[in-house]
Amino acid sequence: MSSWLHVSDDSDFSVNNIPFGVVSCQQRRFCATRIGDYVVDLSLLEAEGLLDDALGSEAGRSGRRIFANPTLDTFASLPVETRDAVRSSIQSLLSTASAALRDNSELRQNAILPISSVTVHVPLTIPDFVDYSIFPAHALGAGRAIFGPDTPLPPLFGRLPMGYNGRAGTVSVDEAITRPQGQIRAFSPGREVSIGESKALDWEFEIGAFVAKPTAPGSVLSPSSAESHIFGYVLLNDWSARDIQSLEMVPLGPFNGKSFATTISPWVVLPSALAPFKVEKETAPELELAPAPEYLAEPAGAKTAFEIDCATSLHLASDPATPHLVSTANFRAAHWSFPQLLAYQTFSGARLQTGDLLGSGTISNDGPRRQGCLLELAKGGKEPLEVGRERRAWLEDGDEVVFSARAGPEGSGVGFGELRGKVMPAKNLTLV
Repeated sequence: MSSWLHVSDDSDFSVNNIPFGVVSCQQRRFCATRIGDYVVDLSLLEAEGLLDDALGSEAGRSGRRIFANPTLDTFASLPVETRDAVRSSIQSLLSTASAALRDNSELRQNAILPISSVTVHVPLTIPDFVDYSIFPAHALGAGRAIFGPDTPLPPLFGRLPMGYNGRAGTVSVDEAITRPQGQIRAFSPGREVSIGESKALDWEFEIGAFVAKPTAPGSVLSPSSAESHIFGYVLLNDWSARDIQSLEMVPLGPFNGKSFATTISPWVVLPSALAPFKVEKETAPELELAPAPEYLAEPAGAKTAFEIDCATSLHLASDPATPHLVSTANFRAAHWSFPQLLAYQTFSGARLQTGDLLGSGTISNDGPRRQGCLLELAKGGKEPLEVGRERRAWLEDGDEVVFSARAGPEGSGVGFGELRGKVMPAKNLTLV
């Protein structure tokens, strides 16, 4: 499918994608989609009745306020069939076969805006954030970077998804993060403990999933029924202060070492856009004899992972204009799927809410430069990474991390856009 709007072949946002987000322009905030270097104001398309067929009875029930809302919460909570119908309708309106929007010059001028003219926002209200660890290579690599080269996988890695409750209030689309402070344990032979700014700041390349429909009290999802509860996917950087995290890890796990910042890409890619790239999950050799428990089991041959190529580039503070590719990985190496993660969360009796965010954990594969964080790439600071003419054990002030990810080839693939994050110096916090 091609569009009457110009979209470059290397764009992540062809007409095959049609992600959803929230933007503001001239003091007005609204729901939008992105195609190429344009955003499309969905509230205006809705007001013109161009989405009525897709929305069906939902349009009248909501008083045509679905896309005039300041978040995607209302849209995300609609049935998956309605969400997919809206996406298909937008694709049709933007395709070369349709004149309804193309030939309406006034609507086109008002509804189609250059991306440079808008401000992006967090797309949904986020009641809860849970971060998992679903990549065996990361669980092995991180453990060995901290505890030594003979460290095995956690004994229960193949029996249940490992995760922790993160802080939803510090999830943002900000392109800069401030170096945190806390109680730290140095990555040095003496492992000295002190109080101050983090010296071991790191990134974690993840994919995040937003929850669509909430679950009812007393209900439990299976991996199969959980799929319709996924609204869509974003890139996610779960920033990590490793020296703060190191002091917190035993016995309860991450807290201040993670809570200071989690950033996400602003455009939510729907599962239907990624459906052509679904694949079977890979099984790590260490886990071949560790089948999932019955309540988390998926049918043999189920395609619940995605063929998504991920890349991390680093712009050094000394040369901010030059990107250095530092690692690549593929998402299909995940041991657990997002539907399994949702099923696991509800098995305790916990409810899901629209806008809940799940992180995949660091996307790492086996092999050199296939890791999604500096902790692994630099072996816990013991083997600093060569980046251009410099070396990095941990991030320095002024360094900028850039994530990108794409499924499929240029011109027809589906991507997420860049997720950028620049490290700013620690601040003197005000005691109140």
